[in-house]
Amino acid sequence: MKSDMEVDNMKFKKAIIISIVISVILLICSLLLPNINIDKDTIGYNSNDTYNIKAYNVIRDINKYIKISDNIDKKVLGNYQVTVKVRYLFYRYNKVFDIKVVDKVKPEVELKGNNPSYVCPNKDYDEEGYTASDDYDGDITDKVNIEKNGNFIIYSVKDSSGNKNKIRRSIIFEDKEEPSLTLIGDDNIVIYKNSKYIEKGYTAIDKCDGDITNKVIVTGTVDTNRVGTYTINYKVVDNSGNEASVDRKITVRERPSYYGNGSIYLTFDDGPSYLTKEILDILDEEGIKATFFVTSGGEYVKRAYNSGHTIALHTSSHKYSYVYSNEENYFNDLNTVSDSVYNSIGIRCKFIRFPGGSSNTISRNYNKGIMSRLVNAVTNKGYVYFDWNVDSNDAGGDGNNSNKIYNNVINGLSHNKTNIVLMHDSANHRSTVNALRDIIRYGKDNGYSFETILQILPFPSIKSSFTADVPKSTPM
Repeated sequence: MKSDMEVDNMKFKKAIIISIVISVILLICSLLLPNINIDKDTIGYNSNDTYNIKAYNVIRDINKYIKISDNIDKKVLGNYQVTVKVRYLFYRYNKVFDIKVVDKVKPEVELKGNNPSYVCPNKDYDEEGYTASDDYDGDITDKVNIEKNGNFIIYSVKDSSGNKNKIRRSIIFEDKEEPSLTLIGDDNIVIYKNSKYIEKGYTAIDKCDGDITNKVIVTGTVDTNRVGTYTINYKVVDNSGNEASVDRKITVRERPSYYGNGSIYLTFDDGPSYLTKEILDILDEEGIKATFFVTSGGEYVKRAYNSGHTIALHTSSHKYSYVYSNEENYFNDLNTVSDSVYNSIGIRCKFIRFPGGSSNTISRNYNKGIMSRLVNAVTNKGYVYFDWNVDSNDAGGDGNNSNKIYNNVINGLSHNKTNIVLMHDSANHRSTVNALRDIIRYGKDNGYSFETILQILPFPSIKSSFTADVPKSTPM
C-alpha cells in the first residue's frame, strides 16, 4: 500500500502532464487561429478606390477560406460595414469592419478669359468670369471666394466635404494688343483704265484708346491711266506703340471691247423690310432705279414707288406648300399682296414673279403640273411674270458673304443679254445690302445701264400704266 506522499506525488505528476497537454493543445489552436486585417477604413466617393482583406495564421495564408460581404455604395457618402466570415478546419469565425465613403477629390476651378490678363493702363480689371465644379456637389461657382492680392486675383473654393482648391489670375497693366484695322469694301478691287478710283475708307479701333481712325496713315497711289496692280497700305499705331497694317490691291485693266453696251435690271424679292430703306438710300445716292417684287405694301413700298422704282407682286406668304397646292390658293395669296400694295400706292400691279421662278421643280412636290397651269392662268388674267438670268445666290449658300454675292452677280453679267439680277431685301439679307453699292459701281465702270423691268416691255402703253392691257408672255 502506497503512502499518502506517494499518492500525492502521483497526482502532482498527473496534473503536470495534463497541464502540458492542455498547453500544447492551446498552443496549436493559437497557431491555427485566423488573423484578419483590412488595409483601409475609407473609400473615395464615386471612384475606383477599394479595400483589401488579408486572412492568415502563423502557418499559412487562408484567404481562400473567407467570404466577404458589404453594403457599400460609392455614389453615396456615409458609413458602411464589411463582414468577413472564416470557415477553416474547426474554426467558425466572423469579423465586422467599418468603412466610410468620403469625398477626397478637390473641386475644380476654371478661369474664363485670359490668364495672364492684360489690362489697359489706368483702367480697372473687369472680371472675365470663372466656374467651379465638384465631383459630389456639382456646380459650386457661387461658393467661389475672390481675393485681390497685388497684381493677382485668387479664386478659392471649398466643397461640402472640406476639400479646398484655388487658382490665381495674373493681371498685367499693359497694352499688348494691336488695334483692329478694318477696310471698308473689298481688299481686292478691279477698275478699268481711265476710270476714277474712289477710296472706300477704313476704321481703326483700339482696345485701350478707342476709335483711332484719325491716326491711320495711308500710303500708295493708283494711276488709273496705266494698266497694272497697285498697293495701298493702311497703317495705324496706338498710344502704346502697337501697330496694325493692311493692304488693298487695286488692279487697273483695259476696258473690254464691248464696253458701252448692255443693261442691268436689279430686282429684289421678298420685301419690304427694314433693309429696304437702306437699299433705297443706296439706289437714290447712285441714281439707280430697280424693281421690287414685294410680299406686302407699306411705307417703304410707297417710298419706292414715289421714287420711280417699279413695284411688282411676289405672293403674300411665299409658302410653297400653300401657293403650289392648287390654283385657288395661289391666286388667294396673290390677291392678298395685291390688295396690300393697292392700299399703299393706289395702283393695281400686273407684274409678278413666281416664288422659285416659273420653271421651279419644288412645286411638283405639292401638285404635279401646277406650274404650267399657273403660267397660263396668270397670263390669261393679264399678268406679266418675270424670271431672272443672273442669280446672286443671296438666298442660298452665299447669303452671308457679300464678296460671293458680288462675284456671283458680276460673273453672271454679259453685254450680250438682258441681265435680270435676282436679289432679296428681306430682313435676313444684310450681306446683299453690303454688296449692292459695289455691284452698281462695277456696272457703271463697265458701261452697263440700269433699268427697271418696265424698259423690257415693248409696248409704251404698258410702261405708262400698271393697269393697262399687258402681253401674254414675258420678254426676256
